[in-house]
Amino acid sequence: MHRAMSVVAGDAPPAPTLPPMTDHTQRRIVMPSPDLLYATCVWNVAERPLRISADLRGLRYGSVALYAANSDNSLVINDRQAGDAALDLWLVGRSSGPTPVAPAGARTVVAPSARGLLLMRVLVGDRERDLPAAEATRAMLRCEPG
Repeated sequence: MHRAMSVVAGDAPPAPTLPPMTDHTQRRIVMPSPDLLYATCVWNVAERPLRISADLRGLRYGSVALYAANSDNSLVINDRQAGDAALDLWLVGRSSGPTPVAPAGARTVVAPSARGLLLMRVLVGDRERDLPAAEATRAMLRCEPG
């Protein structure tokens, strides 16, 4: 997982990485699907929370998944689960002190590890029809330190 996070973000701040559609020439993630458009964000909540926002409404399928540093999947929210609201998460680290107060409207999620990876998936069944909306959705993903 450490290698995957390094490949995705290197030393960059927690900003989304938006790779091109998958084809036979690339393989940034394990077993990529050529029908999905991906976005990734490496996160670190050791010192401060991270605010994650995404809007999955209007997609044929979309999801945001969080993976711990040991590669355990700790949370998945898809477009159906998100419903009529944009996704707004306040990711906090485990600590012995009080949990930082989430911004209004945000759902607090306690991260299972200090570092991890966010993986967003957006279905692009028909590139002509679906790709513009998928790209727009992906461009709105935010992973911002709180």
